[in-house]
Amino acid sequence: MKLSEINPYLRYASLQPWVLSDIPLRKAYDYRIFYILEGEARFLCGEKKTRLSPGNLLYFRPGVPYGFEGRVKGIVLNFDMTRAQAEKTEPRSPIHSVKSFDPSLIFENDPPEELQEVILLENGAEMEEQLRACLYHFSFPSHCSDALSSALLKEILCFLVRKSHRPKTAKEDLAEKLAQFLQQNYDRPLCNEEISAAFGYHSYYLNRVFKEETGMTLHQGLLQEKIRVAKRLLRGTSLSVSAVAAECGFAERTQFCTLFKKHTGRTPSAYRKGKPALE
Repeated sequence: MKLSEINPYLRYASLQPWVLSDIPLRKAYDYRIFYILEGEARFLCGEKKTRLSPGNLLYFRPGVPYGFEGRVKGIVLNFDMTRAQAEKTEPRSPIHSVKSFDPSLIFENDPPEELQEVILLENGAEMEEQLRACLYHFSFPSHCSDALSSALLKEILCFLVRKSHRPKTAKEDLAEKLAQFLQQNYDRPLCNEEISAAFGYHSYYLNRVFKEETGMTLHQGLLQEKIRVAKRLLRGTSLSVSAVAAECGFAERTQFCTLFKKHTGRTPSAYRKGKPALE
């Protein structure tokens, strides 16, 4: 199968509050994507252990032995690469005993060459909106949800391929590390001197590299991360608007509300209620 031929079928999507340690290793009967929202853990794949942290995007195919050590919250998608088994709408739970795993029950397992191996991207935040949209369409289906979730899944898979198979340039690598730094420090004020000290480069050079690779200045990137986290807190918690502002590193509620409306077209309260953006 070629990458251009995939027509993904989303069998299941969930927002898992906390994935606890699950040893011994298990095996799944369909493809899996995990996106880490909160917490720290290690991903076990065979004898290999890899650290997981917020923003990580993980993909693997059916039959791969895997497990987790730690505690993380994230979005989980179960899917097939094609619609050949779409009539089987119920997901099969992973088998916790590798020895009792039955390969004949796998829904399908013939991925494109680029998706044969486990893929773990450190910075998958670019796909968070698409992942949340898959979760929404699965949880609140409409007559368009199946087609939309398939298109979203294809976009996510192509992102995984593009980011994992093309060697990163030094500037791309630096920009990714800067993005991760902003994601980890969104909740406090950051100055140019602190960022320079963390990376060992002049702030002018860091800002230029980040702008070349992302189209944003470091200030814009930090603000975008604050707004992204604020959206999640507004929709996913009962925190007051003032508390959300404080959690995202804003000194004043008024400043937060002004910037949030500028970037989203809605006040924080309107966004929480699901009201449409103002034209």
